[in-house]
Amino acid sequence: MRFIPVDQAIQSYFSTGVIPTDRLPVLIQFAELAIEIDPHHRYHDGLSTLHYLRAIDRRTPALQRLEAYRAAEREAIKSLARAPAQSSIWLRVSQIRWMLHDEPEQVVGPWKMSLFTSRTDTPQYAQRVEIGVAFSQYLDEEGLAMLRDQLLRAWRNQPGRLAKILEDRDPELSVTRELIGKTDPLALLEIEEWIEKIP
Repeated sequence: MRFIPVDQAIQSYFSTGVIPTDRLPVLIQFAELAIEIDPHHRYHDGLSTLHYLRAIDRRTPALQRLEAYRAAEREAIKSLARAPAQSSIWLRVSQIRWMLHDEPEQVVGPWKMSLFTSRTDTPQYAQRVEIGVAFSQYLDEEGLAMLRDQLLRAWRNQPGRLAKILEDRDPELSVTRELIGKTDPLALLEIEEWIEKIP
């Protein structure tokens, strides 16, 4: 029962994008109490999400954000230890480590695990491309093949979002051309034309 308000708050955030700033401390307590009773992977995931929301909340003091990110990472890893096949949580770990400027291999490892556990999770395509492009120089052939796959999937499913990410992360499209210039030149041409139209 303690975890019901946590579930509701997280679902509300994903629906509205509004962080429940004033309720975060008590929601975190509810999640911690639920874990004391039953350390289920879903409860650790929920607690991780709450800490992540605290970290990205503009109203959280800057000095507290680092610990909030690390707490989100710790709880995510605890959830994965109990249920490894959670692609979105692997991606969250990668995202957190990227934001905290961890070593590239610490970012790339969970990024690849996110793909190993599910290549076809549509909501993750664009974020995977963003991280993959940012760390493309650290990807081996397997990693580059994964990035190519996600880029093309993102283009088919989220073209506007992908174009914005590439405009920010790969403005000259050098990484994109290297990835799909030979294997899918038509998609490359379409991406180039779309980005040219962005004001």
